[in-house]
Amino acid sequence: MDELRAFLLPIWVAALTLYATACAVVGAEPGAPWWLRWPLPVWNAIAHDWRRTPSTPKRPDYVRIARLERELGMVEQAPERPIRHGRTVCLTKNCDGDTVEIRTWQGTLATRTHHCEAP
Repeated sequence: MDELRAFLLPIWVAALTLYATACAVVGAEPGAPWWLRWPLPVWNAIAHDWRRTPSTPKRPDYVRIARLERELGMVEQAPERPIRHGRTVCLTKNCDGDTVEIRTWQGTLATRTHHCEAP
């Protein structure tokens, strides 16, 4: 039995090597039969990272870039519309409250808040 195994092992290894060579050479051709073509996609999935997206570069996110440049103050902003001079109008009669202006880092007016104090 051991003699038979010792005789068949080199034949089996040679047959597998011949089949693998035929799959690599002929299986890559467009019109190759399926029994020579099937190992190629399996090998590509094993040898290469099949979860990876195609190697085409992604398109830059221009909206995000513009937003980050605005936040960092890297772009020229349009001049702010002038604020009306004068007293803040409050609907409470004889209001003595203060008006607080909240501005961004660049100095642009973000909001104006009025704290009403009735007399």
